[in-house]
Amino acid sequence: MPKTKLARISVTVPEVTLFALDQKIVDQHYESRSQAIVDMINKHLIAEQDTRNAVMVGTLTLLYDHKQSTLRNQLFDLQQRFLTQVISSLHIQLDEQKILQVMLMQGVSTELRQISEQFIALKGVIKGHLELMDAVMPPILQNEET
Repeated sequence: MPKTKLARISVTVPEVTLFALDQKIVDQHYESRSQAIVDMINKHLIAEQDTRNAVMVGTLTLLYDHKQSTLRNQLFDLQQRFLTQVISSLHIQLDEQKILQVMLMQGVSTELRQISEQFIALKGVIKGHLELMDAVMPPILQNEET
């Protein structure tokens, strides 16, 4: 993969903003101011795509209690209902009670948020989080009858 071409810019900010940026660099373990600023710009651009309701890729992470008797069936039913958007799913047994599930999703951002809310609202789900990215997966080839 070719190396990304970089461009240099100069930015003038109030000292208080610079101090806050430097603290963020320390707190979040960035290697440089440039890395922190690029990350903030990318997050802003992703949020803008989300606002425009663009097609995006994302991960929905769920932590749930496997002892909820109907929860696994409900999770499966929702995945089947949203088969076009839920591309893949991974389950990891963390301990005797908790399961971590990560779903790879793609679709219009508002649709992904609405679908995620349905998963997160299920009884037995302890935590849930949708992370959207400004990317799109290549088309998945479907089995076609010839």
